Amino acid sequence: MSNWQFGITDFIDIAVVAIVVYFFLHLIRGTRAVQMLIGVAIVVITYQLARTFGLFTVEWIFGHFFSAFMVILVVLFQQEIRRALMRVAINPLAANTGPIEGMVDALVESSFSLVHRGWGGLIVIERDTGLRHLFDSGVVMDAPLRADMIQSLFCPDAPMHDGAVIIGRDERGGRVLAARVLLPLAQSNAVSGRFGTRHRAAVGISEETDALVIVISEETGNVHLVKGGQLGKSMDSKTLHKALEKELFSGTLPQNSRSITGEA
Repeated sequence: MSNWQFGITDFIDIAVVAIVVYFFLHLIRGTRAVQMLIGVAIVVITYQLARTFGLFTVEWIFGHFFSAFMVILVVLFQQEIRRALMRVAINPLAANTGPIEGMVDALVESSFSLVHRGWGGLIVIERDTGLRHLFDSGVVMDAPLRADMIQSLFCPDAPMHDGAVIIGRDERGGRVLAARVLLPLAQSNAVSGRFGTRHRAAVGISEETDALVIVISEETGNVHLVKGGQLGKSMDSKTLHKALEKELFSGTLPQNSRSITGEA
């Protein structure tokens, strides 16, 4: 014990592990991965108890389970791993500049203009994770983010109302970049049965990326903000405005951002 030494290399080693663990826990906080992680912990504890008390059959079963443990972890946490890898290249020092306030005003006005007309919609706001891979499923556009533009796209008689609308931020503010874009759906058990495809799409894209999603219900007229795979409570215009300000001003939006998504 007297020969034990703690050097700078050991400090760096511990710091890197701590950062990785913190990043992973921050990534899965508030998601279903937390429950799966608890389940994995219970399995590990059960295995150790079986070894301690000589439960050979249980130990044999769990021993075979752990022989494929890495593959099982990849399957269980595939969404979290994908999100983490997409965020590795993000520049944490990127400036959060640009007319965000005007973008927030336009988003709130656009959302409640749909509510007043009894139309549904889905608006996904890109932050750090790029959404350009979704453009191929839709129609590429380049138009300013305005309430009348969003209304024309989500009008039930419009040819592109059945898809998503992607909006991004540039030096001029929010812009509509694509319409009729398809979004990945969340698993059926991730969203309550009283919500439909639009809400499942909102949760689905927010599980895979760090995007914010505004979802407007055609049936109830409720407006929800979705982030991190979590469907928030119904909001009025003032609450939505404050929530968007908090998320967009505290987060990082790329200077040449090219996306928000909406889906009917």
